[in-house]
Amino acid sequence: MLAPFPILEVDPASRSDIEQLGSKPKFWFKRVDENWLFKEARENTGEDWAEKVASEIARLLGLPTHYAELALWQDKRGCAVKSFLSSDRSVLIHGNELLGGLISGYDKEKQRGQADHTFENIVHVIENLFSDEKSRRPVALRMVGYLMLDALVGNTDRHHQNWGVVLERKQQAGGRDSYFVQLAPTFDHASSLGRELTDDARDRHLAEGTVERYLLKARGGIFEGPTARHGMSPMALARLLGLRYPELFKPWQARIRHLSQQDVEDLFARVPGERLSPSGRAFALAFVAASRKLILEIP
Repeated sequence: MLAPFPILEVDPASRSDIEQLGSKPKFWFKRVDENWLFKEARENTGEDWAEKVASEIARLLGLPTHYAELALWQDKRGCAVKSFLSSDRSVLIHGNELLGGLISGYDKEKQRGQADHTFENIVHVIENLFSDEKSRRPVALRMVGYLMLDALVGNTDRHHQNWGVVLERKQQAGGRDSYFVQLAPTFDHASSLGRELTDDARDRHLAEGTVERYLLKARGGIFEGPTARHGMSPMALARLLGLRYPELFKPWQARIRHLSQQDVEDLFARVPGERLSPSGRAFALAFVAASRKLILEIP
């Protein structure tokens, strides 16, 4: 029998700062001299286990991501994620800042319905930041991997503050500083795997065979074009990637094809029962099976 994922108890005295981004209560705390972010799970959601499992699936696919642990703070359920910034010489620049600096008229402060947050504009940012082919291709490949992960787990929250680059300042010989930029690891996956559904709704989807319909109706954070009313579903975006960028899409399709079903089942089996109900577990497994099938059907 697999050991359940541990639950990290956050010491109230370790709290160091409030995180302003996002809609959920969250704060930074210190753990063994490392910076961690506690994100409280909203009532009647599975945001805590969804964040943990989605990040573990990212790791199975070979994607860089933050370490996420189930956590508890003053009897409040949540998830704790470790900062991926290596030192105070590193800074995360979010996508909205990058887009606002490169796309004319882009409203970086807009929180919802930002229809200019298109994949084409994300491509434009990558092409400008990584101007030579040698450095650009691995970045583009990794970004497509993040979006394929979104399709697999149904992450609908890839808005313009949920991706970015890490800028690192390094001191060279002679005291001069040089700067290095790289795509940040994928982060913030709590809006995944039907985490908002009640058990009654999950049971109904399973009984009626509508899990696939549920995932296809999802609205993500990336838009097809500036006149679109809603973000594309993560699966619709995966299909677009397969059509327009097959050389970047195919490697991730192959990784998803070789993803072990047993490994996925083992991840869900390790989520403690007080965090994930049997209905939630059954629905999430059915979700991944359905999304994997659809991804593998993309030509």
